Amino acid sequence: MSNELIVKKEGQLPLLKSQLKGIEHRRSQFKVTIRKVELPKNNDFNEKIAWICSTFGIFENIDKNKNAASIFKEIFLATTTGQVITSTVIAERLGLSRGATINHLNNLLKSGLIEKGGKYYFARSKTIEGIINEIEDDLIHIFSRMKRIAKEIDQDLPKVIQMK
Repeated sequence: MSNELIVKKEGQLPLLKSQLKGIEHRRSQFKVTIRKVELPKNNDFNEKIAWICSTFGIFENIDKNKNAASIFKEIFLATTTGQVITSTVIAERLGLSRGATINHLNNLLKSGLIEKGGKYYFARSKTIEGIINEIEDDLIHIFSRMKRIAKEIDQDLPKVIQMK
């Protein structure tokens, strides 16, 4: 981890990203929803970010302005520069209520796209490809465990049938 300065509010001392090492990261449980979504029609950065969020099922019907994608973009851009960001700063930058921001942040946390350490939010990786790879690795691990248990169930099946 680099020792780059983190974006701060006026009047606060700078916080080094390396200081988050002792803070517990929130990522233990996540729910991945994958949707087949039409690719963006243009090559616009914001549309591609929105497409990633949409593919991960982040958007709710009420999120007409794609605020979740804007929040993810703020977090991702901060992460790429070695910074972390708070919900208050995100809400202020985007002109959203803190409650709406927290709701979107919780959905992004559940999807596995971002993590939380204390009051700070950051992307899982400094690249979108890295984030996707990490989520894929998580899913492979989960499916591996499911396959192992499924195999055990299948092996136990003859015993269970005989006991009936």
